[in-house]
Amino acid sequence: MDMDGIIVVNGEFRKPDTASIPAMDRGFLFGDHVFEVLVAFRGHVLDLRPHISRLRESAEILKLPIPWSDEELSFELSSVAERLDYPKTQLRLVVTRGAGSSLDIPEDVHPHKIIYGFPAKLMDERLYKEGISLQARHLPYTERGPAIKTGNYLRSILALNKAKSKGFDDVLWINSQGEVTEASTANIFFIGRRGDLLDIVTPSAHSGLLQGITRQTLITLMKRAGIRVDESIVHEDELARFDEAFVCSTVKGLIPVASIGPHRFFTLRPENSWRHINRLYQTWVASELGHPVDWNSGTILAKSR
Repeated sequence: MDMDGIIVVNGEFRKPDTASIPAMDRGFLFGDHVFEVLVAFRGHVLDLRPHISRLRESAEILKLPIPWSDEELSFELSSVAERLDYPKTQLRLVVTRGAGSSLDIPEDVHPHKIIYGFPAKLMDERLYKEGISLQARHLPYTERGPAIKTGNYLRSILALNKAKSKGFDDVLWINSQGEVTEASTANIFFIGRRGDLLDIVTPSAHSGLLQGITRQTLITLMKRAGIRVDESIVHEDELARFDEAFVCSTVKGLIPVASIGPHRFFTLRPENSWRHINRLYQTWVASELGHPVDWNSGTILAKSR
């Protein structure tokens, strides 16, 4: 079956239905790898440098060598995006430790590098227009500090499918201390008010979550615009004090939250703060690309006059 897209294995371009990795690859056998997911619009990759930096940070924690320079990785990712030139491309950069059949980390390491490039899957427009519903799921443990980006997503896969079977769109993980962390593949922001002051909060990395690239871009943009954002611990029993919420990720962008369990938000009311934050982010995207786009489809939009 012929598929759209490209997979580059150690520098060799392949069609998705002919690409392969060695059966003894440690990434396949043990999940011994790090990865990044990026998005490109008509060949222009967003937040390229921050993604490569985070890849190196994850690899350093795992003591997994990355023998390629930032320039080499940037060039390869950009080349794949430009070659595909889809309205919206999803890129995935994977670095494995190479071949090996033992749990012991080998002294002689020869990492493998795989780059996947596919047309980004369209999200259900309902989610952007009506907001998503999240099911709170509790973890039996608390991991302090920022998470590393490895390929172990089995917990989220099972939880996400169970949540959808009950009518929810995604899960929201709560650690064993009752602290909100993140959705299955997205960070979350909450918006409320303290008197006349806007109160924007995103869970702290101390609660145990992946520090998303889009999350950090948003924090930077809001602070530049003079909007205060707090990275702090958010307990599940605090949710009722917030009026709005949204999740964000590299591929999905920003999606308003309609509800978390029984608690409903008013994120999509006219003139609520979420719309201004989304407009701020879309303006930044347009400045990076040179034109505005429909985030979901990648379609170029006419510039407003």
